[in-house]
Order: sequence, then C-alpha cells, then structure tokens
Amino acid sequence: MFEDIEWLEADGVVTIRLNRPEALNALTHTMRRELKEALEEADRNASIRVVVLRGAGRAFCVGQDLREMASYYQREGPRLGKLVEDEYIPLVLKLRQLSKPTVAVVEGPAVGGGMALALATDFRVISARAQLVPAFVNVGLAPDTGTTFLLSRAVGYARALSYSLKGQAIQAEEMVALGLAEGVAATADEVESILAALVNRLKAGPTVAYAAIRRLFDDAQALPLKDVLARERDVQEQLAGTQDHQEAVQAFLEKRTPEFRGQ
Repeated sequence: MFEDIEWLEADGVVTIRLNRPEALNALTHTMRRELKEALEEADRNASIRVVVLRGAGRAFCVGQDLREMASYYQREGPRLGKLVEDEYIPLVLKLRQLSKPTVAVVEGPAVGGGMALALATDFRVISARAQLVPAFVNVGLAPDTGTTFLLSRAVGYARALSYSLKGQAIQAEEMVALGLAEGVAATADEVESILAALVNRLKAGPTVAYAAIRRLFDDAQALPLKDVLARERDVQEQLAGTQDHQEAVQAFLEKRTPEFRGQ
C-alpha cells in the first residue's frame, strides 16, 4: 500500500510509522504524500479512535531529505516556499484538524520538519534518546511547518526564539520540564507500556470532544476573550447533541461508567 511509511491498524488504533530508517526517516516527496494520505484515511475511518505517529529505527524524523532538496532546486530553483505550501503545510494542518487524538512516539531525534510533526500531535511518549531540534538555522533557513506557532505556544516566546536562533536541541528531561511530555521511558518496553496505557485511555474516551477541545485551545491563542467565550458556547451546543454526551448523562443517572463510542 505504501512505500516510505507503514500502516499498522489494530483494535481501534492506527500506527503510522515513518519507514526510512537507513536515512533516519528523512522526509521525501513520497513520504510526505503517503503520510498525508494515511492521515486522511485515519480521519475518514470511523473504526479508528487514536492515531500514533512514530519512526522506524534510531530516529523519529530528521526533517527534509537534503539530497532530494538539492534535486528539487535543480528543477525548480530556490522556490522553497512552493514546496512548503504544497507538501508541508497540509501535514501540520491535518494533524491539528484531525478528528481523533494523536500521539507521537519519539525515541530519537526529531529535527526540523520532523520536530514540527511531533509538536503537532496531542501527546508525546518519549525515551531518554528523544530530542527536539529546531535545526533550520543550521542550514540558513527559518522554522516552518508551524514550528514558530507550535514551539512558542508549547514553551513560551523567549525559549522558542532562543532554541530556534541557536538550533539548540531540547533533550528528553527538558521536554518533560517544559510540559512537552509527561515522563521519560527508561527502556523500549517502558515506551510500549506507557504508550499502551495512554492509547487505551484515549480510545475509550469521547473522541468528538477531544477534537473540539484541541480546536478551542488552538483558537484561544489568537482570539480575544469575548470571541473565545462565544466559541466555547458554540462548541458546547454541538457536543451536547453527541451520543457520547448523552451516554455520559445516562450513565451518571444509572450510576455506572459511561461507554463512549466516539460519536
């Protein structure tokens, strides 16, 4: 089905694995196209309740494949904005607009555009080897793929600017201190255990509400209080009509645990 990614679906969860371990999962045109297609399929598929994004081998993703970029420049000239517009922006928008919760498993470097993908997910499960590296400046470029939005809102303006100007890696323990992950898994088995516990919790929850909560927090970053209050009101109106909310009310009346179906 795919060439540069793997699609692994089981029990309401899809794992999308970036699968170029020999190149540390550097992003190619093929990988970006396939990742977009996989995210769109995960969004459409009502049986999928959680999306997990991870990389094969030693890295999560080291960003743009520079060999492919050199070939792109030979064909197109230095029209990097076109590449960003056509192939990177759709990925981060899809992750932020996905109707299911998302989890990145980061067990190695997440660099440049790869860091942006990890930041665009709702949760990050990390190992001690995890790094987030805004390395754009190291090749004379500025952050893209939503990095300035996502990183500044995650760690604050001053830290985000400092990391980006220096191309400084955010190490695993610092990721926890900054709230980018809840803890550092000491072993590969512990990564899987933490991931399983998180995924099981998410897939048993009210999926529609998860997506609505993400949208509210993204919108709240840029809107005045009056508009945020109106958005919250409108979202509550919509969620009140979901089966999950009605099930929660009924379960409360019947003194039992609600069984959410993501509808």
